[in-house]
Amino acid sequence: MVCAREEPGPVNAETRVAVEAVRDGIARYRLEPTTGRTHQLRVHLAGLGVPILGDDLYPEVREKALDDFTRPLQLLAAELAFTDPLTGEHREFRSGLALQAWDDPAGWAGGAVPAVSSSAGPGAG
Repeated sequence: MVCAREEPGPVNAETRVAVEAVRDGIARYRLEPTTGRTHQLRVHLAGLGVPILGDDLYPEVREKALDDFTRPLQLLAAELAFTDPLTGEHREFRSGLALQAWDDPAGWAGGAVPAVSSSAGPGAG
């Protein structure tokens, strides 16, 4: 198991954090990491006192069976963009998924498995 924690000293990881919305006692954040450290987003939010819903490692480890997928970590890369280190080409990807705890808080809290919808692309059938 890999765990990380904040340590005193020079900063070696940076994340821009902005609150996008607040509803029913929970908030949705926009996270923009400027570095890429192991568990960086999870450590930073836990350090701010707002751990990510469903996080079984931060701020403290909670034992959970490996095949227990109820109440999954509510962390989703809605958009990912970077410069390809091999080609120099700008790459950008977007997800159509949503955070269950935001869209269906009662279902998430009760451990309901979210319905997954997908759009059939060309050649699907």
